[in-house]
Amino acid sequence: RVAAKDKERRDSWTKYVSLTIVVFAVATAIGTLRSGGFSSKVLLSQSRASDTWAFYQAKSIKRHLAEMEQRNGPAEAKAAATAEIARYRQEEDQIRKQAETFEAARDEAAKHGPLLGTGIASLQISIALASVSLITKRKLLWGASAAFGLAGTTYLVCGLFFT
Repeated sequence: RVAAKDKERRDSWTKYVSLTIVVFAVATAIGTLRSGGFSSKVLLSQSRASDTWAFYQAKSIKRHLAEMEQRNGPAEAKAAATAEIARYRQEEDQIRKQAETFEAARDEAAKHGPLLGTGIASLQISIALASVSLITKRKLLWGASAAFGLAGTTYLVCGLFFT
């Protein structure tokens, strides 16, 4: 009985390893969820920017056609073409600003990716090391796991809040 109690006391640190695994797994799940949200925002913003630039290009083509009509068309069509050219230029400016806004949103969301990816990878490594430390009963592996977990958590926090 004394030997069993002695063994239990020596292995009591494994409870903390298990708790460490749970904490890092939760952090990994949160980081993965948020990273997916940022990735979706990047894709959506890029798609919107591409669509807006295509619309800009269509307006530009229409403006060029109106400019050709202004130069080469009959006199009565030249006045109408001049008004169309002014309208297309104004629309192009608005569309360009909108496309640049989508691109800025894309770039802002993309900033989070590298830090979150590094943080998630570090946390996954820490979970694996902690699991191996439970199997092999080596505290040194738990220490390495804690170091990777701390680094991963730091990257995760920086990726979520400071980019």
